[in-house]
Parts: sequence; structure tokens; C-alpha cells
Amino acid sequence: MLQSKMWEPAGKANGEAIAAEHAHLARLRRQVDERWRTLALAHERVGAFTPESLDRLYDAYMRAVDAYVTRQRALSRGFEAQRRAS
Repeated sequence: MLQSKMWEPAGKANGEAIAAEHAHLARLRRQVDERWRTLALAHERVGAFTPESLDRLYDAYMRAVDAYVTRQRALSRGFEAQRRAS
């Protein structure tokens, strides 16, 4: 569960925390995109990768997606809780 100061009352620190969370989410999204490109390129190079290698690339892609979705949901829950509290 995301425990962050970003859910405290509005102020400069809150804005900085929100910006940091969005920057982190953007980094996670770039990781997803990078893993996808790597996997797609590997599939295009027929015979260059073993099935086990492709499985590892797919697993890395899925872990990146999971990290992104988990963080995105945590942020959404936090914003929803903040909205209800105000």
C-alpha cells in the first residue's frame, strides 16, 4: 500500500510529492515501453532467441506492466481518498 506524504493537506511539499509520484509513474511507463520493444524485436528475429530467452523477456515485460499498474492504482486510490476528504 502506498504510504506517502502526498495525501497530507495541500501545500508546497504536497505539490512536490505529487510531482515526484508522477515522475516515478512516467519512469515505470518508459520501462514498460522498453520491455515491449525488446520483446517485439526478439520475436522479429526468428531463430535468434531460444524459447527460454523469449519467456524471460516476456516475464520482464509482465513485471514492468505489473509495477506500472500497481503504482497507478495506488495513486488513483490516494487521489480518490484525498478528494473525498476535502
